Amino acid sequence: MTRVIYLGFAAVLVLPNAHAAPRLYDGYALIDEAPVATDLAQTVYRTVQGPTVGQGLYELLTGTGYRLAEARAADPAIERLYVQPYPEAQREVGPVELGVALERLAGPAWQLVVDPVNRLVSFERRPLYQPMPATAPPGEGVEPEISR
Repeated sequence: MTRVIYLGFAAVLVLPNAHAAPRLYDGYALIDEAPVATDLAQTVYRTVQGPTVGQGLYELLTGTGYRLAEARAADPAIERLYVQPYPEAQREVGPVELGVALERLAGPAWQLVVDPVNRLVSFERRPLYQPMPATAPPGEGVEPEISR
């Protein structure tokens, strides 16, 4: 009999913790969401209409809380990216993370740059795609001094 009482008492102690009531606010249950590592991890679904990559980037960023950085604050060659025709194969975007969509659209020559404080995005050319300094053709240029 004592054993049954102990089991009953243990059940009374365990049950309230197993089925804790949800936190309420003004009659509504509060749901805790898992933290998101970055806003660029948000999933986007879009049909892009713009004729250029620049306009497509603008459309992709609409409603995300991010915007394109001004051209004067970006890579000097950013206009080369923005004026490219938008690829037809990428008109339907998603479901995909925003950062992935931006990187795919820009292509392998461009590195996504994010300013999380001002919520701006831009792109810089990857070092492999930077212009190389011009070299003089053989036979032209400065002759080395030969000491005799």
